[in-house]
Amino acid sequence: MSGIRRGRDLTCMQHENLPRLFINHIPSLDWLIALEFGRVDEGQPEDHWVGVSEDFGFLCDAPQGRPVGFKILRFSRFDLDDPDVSAIWETPLFTAPTLGLARASAGEVATVARATFGPEPTVNREYFNEALEAESEAEEIVNWRVCLETGDCMAHYGLGIALLEADQASEAYDHLRFYAQISPENPWAHHWHGRAAMALGELGEARAALGRSLEFESEAELMNRSRMLLVRLERAG
Repeated sequence: MSGIRRGRDLTCMQHENLPRLFINHIPSLDWLIALEFGRVDEGQPEDHWVGVSEDFGFLCDAPQGRPVGFKILRFSRFDLDDPDVSAIWETPLFTAPTLGLARASAGEVATVARATFGPEPTVNREYFNEALEAESEAEEIVNWRVCLETGDCMAHYGLGIALLEADQASEAYDHLRFYAQISPENPWAHHWHGRAAMALGELGEARAALGRSLEFESEAELMNRSRMLLVRLERAG
């Protein structure tokens, strides 16, 4: 989500079971992502986002569905008291266990997160970065595992790729299939799910996943990779 569009009013969209938020602060991108545990922001259908401003959007579990969190771009500069974004202080409400908040508005969650983390990343992001900068395959896998254990579901993707490249296809498949499910419009997620399925001999599933990766507009490199693998599958029968 490079930008967030204005959208529908969420006043009547609150449900009884308040989402328990996982807080992800990424200073390098100046983002705050606060989503229900088990969810990620990337690869979500556009109609699942409800924008309050260009920098603030609520994510729902379906069009007109249950709000499951929010994302703030340019978080350090975002004016929480701007009258134009007053909706963030109303419904929907959330629970943010790591911040000690229950029945809190998005504005309250963002305020406490800013005071708690300041310019520092959340701990999940520390391990995320360590995994990206790892000097060995084993070190990378360990850091992805720890990142995942903090609750960051984006780590399923990194861990799955690392395991697949380490010839641990069975475990890699589980992580990559799961990530493709929670990031349904992410073409790279479907590409790697397809590669993992291929490695296990699940050729029908691999074809479907690789075909899915071609359904979404993406860079030429990915499209070429997916097409090449599909050609290999066709030749294999």
